[in-house]
Amino acid sequence: MPSVPDAADGLSVHLHPLVLINASDHIVRFRHTGRAQQRVLGALLGTLEGRKVEVHTSFELLIGEESMGDSAIDEEFFKQRLAQYLEVFPKYEFLGWYSTGTSPQESDKTFHKKLQELGDNETPFVLLVDAEKLSAGKVGQTEDLPVSVFDSTTHLENGMATVEWKRIPYEIDTLEGERIAVNHVSKSATTTSTGQGSESAQHSTSLTNSVVMLNNRIKELLEYMKDVKAGRQPKNHEILRQLLAVCQAFRTPQDPDQEREFCAEYNDASLIVLLGTLTKACAGQSELLDKFYLAVDRKHYSRQRPFPWG
Repeated sequence: MPSVPDAADGLSVHLHPLVLINASDHIVRFRHTGRAQQRVLGALLGTLEGRKVEVHTSFELLIGEESMGDSAIDEEFFKQRLAQYLEVFPKYEFLGWYSTGTSPQESDKTFHKKLQELGDNETPFVLLVDAEKLSAGKVGQTEDLPVSVFDSTTHLENGMATVEWKRIPYEIDTLEGERIAVNHVSKSATTTSTGQGSESAQHSTSLTNSVVMLNNRIKELLEYMKDVKAGRQPKNHEILRQLLAVCQAFRTPQDPDQEREFCAEYNDASLIVLLGTLTKACAGQSELLDKFYLAVDRKHYSRQRPFPWG
């Protein structure tokens, strides 16, 4: 994990992958929608037990484009989303906020104080992501993540509340379900360019490519045999012996038990398809009969009462 010069004594911060994924996704969406100059802002949620902080998840904040003051925060949205998360996860609480940059700025203090009031947290944490490293593609060149965590302290100075930040160390902590999800996301990201979205799709594509390659090579061998038979190619007995071995391998008798099992599975699948077709046909027929009876009843009723007032 990143080396930290200034660390709070005894404080242990654990970041879960969902927080980093949400923040990076937020940054990438801003960059690709023409809002790269704006800072992304969001709230951090998790648990606090003594000096151990577990940051589990996050959500985005609605901020004005020109200002980061009090008027820029959508307070109603923040309270609503926070209440929704706390209703689903009663043990979670508001821990802090995330944004882009390398260190907190002087202009962040107004926003920080406002979140202290809204989130009912006197010392919110600040998680900053270095967007320049992400955009420059330098993340893979180092083992350190472009993420910094700061602890805030508020004290009185000349009768006014002053906010100070200290950079603190952090650890990446994952649960079993989170490891599986991150592994799936990473594999999906590497296969996005090929249009493959799952392991089954990759396996099917590999099998298809193998069958196509086998078919092309068999066609080449067939063309060679035709040329040899027509006298356009000289006879090569070594190649002919290899072709004979390939043909005999294709004609290898199958295991009777395996063939019966395959036929049984094929018949079961065909029966399921047939039953589904029959069910669909019966449903269509039933719907047609209902419409027919409804039309006949209306026609009979109109004959009995030719006038609406009769």
